[in-house]
Amino acid sequence: MLARLIALLLLCPTSALAADWWSYDNAGLGYAIELPPEFHLSDPSNDTDRLSLSPADRSAVLQVFGTAIGNGDFTTEANGRVALAKDQGWKISYSKSNSRGISFSGTKQGRIVYVRGVALCNGGAAFFQMDYSKTDMQRYDAIVMRLARSLRSTRKCTPTAQVIKSFPVTG
Repeated sequence: MLARLIALLLLCPTSALAADWWSYDNAGLGYAIELPPEFHLSDPSNDTDRLSLSPADRSAVLQVFGTAIGNGDFTTEANGRVALAKDQGWKISYSKSNSRGISFSGTKQGRIVYVRGVALCNGGAAFFQMDYSKTDMQRYDAIVMRLARSLRSTRKCTPTAQVIKSFPVTG
């Protein structure tokens, strides 16, 4: 057991295991994600629901964003994200989705993209997208896994429709 733990610690980059990751909480849309300490805001945005981050060497780009879904259908939104990635030239090699979340990844011109999305309450969705060089795969894979595990809704969803039981009127 100890040998497995040591092997895991040796194989995982220290940044993915570090306790100094910081939490980003978007209270307006109701989601949170843990962000790696070496990533800093790279492009100021007027969109308060979007973060663009990179490490100092700019070897990766991490986008974190939330969105309201027009018709409230997360599956349609998720499928649209995959189609958009394909239209942008990404060759999608992995995709897994259900009504509450999606993960997909692909490659293009020596780069890797990984996208994770989760459905939020009241017809919203939160996503992160990380784009990095294939040569940095070992450096970033553990970071991507931690990002994927940490992206979550911060609100407990309540049913939008209530079942009303009718009782016969007695008189």
